[in-house]
Amino acid sequence: MADKYNVKATKKDGTTYEGIMTTKEPRLVNGLFAIAGHDGSWTYIQPDELSEITFKPVVEETQE
Repeated sequence: MADKYNVKATKKDGTTYEGIMTTKEPRLVNGLFAIAGHDGSWTYIQPDELSEITFKPVVEETQE
């Protein structure tokens, strides 16, 4: 099973996008950062529009 990461991307205008991805680094697609949303949608953002992008590991609880 692949690791999962909470991703949060904030644009310079303050717009924030959040989702869960199986990659720990931003991916460029045709020159745009691809961000997967919680609902399965994708958002593509120009790198020069971003002020911050973070990837934090998802800690999955073990079931007993």
